[in-house]
Parts: sequence; C-alpha cells; structure tokens
Amino acid sequence: MDSHIIFFNKFLLILAIPLILSQITKMMTISDLTYKVVAFSETPNFNADECVDWAIDMIESGYETEHVLIMAGLSKPTNYFETISYLKAALHECNLTEKTGEEGIASYAFYYIKQIAKSVDVKSNLAKICQYCINTDYPKSIFDFYLLYWAWGDYDWGNTIQSYWPDATKDTIEKIVIDQARVWLHNNESFYSL
Repeated sequence: MDSHIIFFNKFLLILAIPLILSQITKMMTISDLTYKVVAFSETPNFNADECVDWAIDMIESGYETEHVLIMAGLSKPTNYFETISYLKAALHECNLTEKTGEEGIASYAFYYIKQIAKSVDVKSNLAKICQYCINTDYPKSIFDFYLLYWAWGDYDWGNTIQSYWPDATKDTIEKIVIDQARVWLHNNESFYSL
C-alpha cells in the first residue's frame, strides 16, 4: 500500500512541475526592452540589435532558454532576418506573445513613456515617441506626445507662445509631459501589459 501512495505522490509531482515552472517564470522580472521587442512588427526600421541587449537582460533575470542564449551571443550589427527568427522562438520559450496593431504600438511606446513618467531623460524620450508617432502614421493613442513634443520645441526655439497644447507654458511644459505620461500609463495598461 505504501508503494501506491509513493507512486501517486510522484505522479502528482510530475503533473505539478509545469504549473510550478509557469508560476516561477511569471515571478521572474522581465527586461523593460521586452515591451519594444514584442512589438517589432509594428516598428518601422526596428533595430534588431536591441534583441541582443534584450536577450542579455533576460539572461540576467533568469531566462536561460535556447534561443535567448543564442541571441545574446549574436554580434552587432545583427542580421535582421536571422535575429527576428531567433526572437520569435525566444518569445515563445518565454511565454511572451508578439504584439500587433494598437497593442504593438502601445507596447513599444510604453518603453519610452515609462521613462518619461519616472522623469528620466524626458525631452529625449519624448522626441523618440514623437518620431515613432510619425513613423507609424500618427496613431491616436500616442498623438498627444507628438503635440507635446512640438509645443516644447516652440519654446526651445524662443517662441513665447505655442498652439499645440493649451495652457502649457515654458515653465510648465516638462511637468505636463510627465503628468501626461503617468495618465497614459494608467489609461493604457490593458494594451501594453504582457
């Protein structure tokens, strides 16, 4: 009878291992670059070299899968098509899915907007979002950052007024950008969450 209990306990453990591994994977942190790489298909002129940086970050976070390890070892500049092939496999191994459409745009933008919300290189990150907005044909979801970039630009050029963002002044534009980033993060979580 004891051998039946031991066998049953081993059987339950075998069944539980995938569930346990799944939970451990979810508890590990992921690289912030994940938000960019999962949106590679929504990113004109996607820089595949960032996949190498992402893979290194993921290894440091405990994700040591076959294709993540391969990507981490690629030399820059990478071959776009080779890297994307490895990226797709690595995303699958890490239980991540490619983001397309509005989700892809929001995911890619999240990387920079999160930095803005934390007051990190606000103007530089705003410029990257503005350029991404232009490159993706002005999606409504990030268009406010396009307007904020040009409002700030008018002040940088010495103008005393701008017509892009009502009530923004030279003294308040940075705070407005940061506040808008925080609002955007709150309102768009369903689009960029992994």
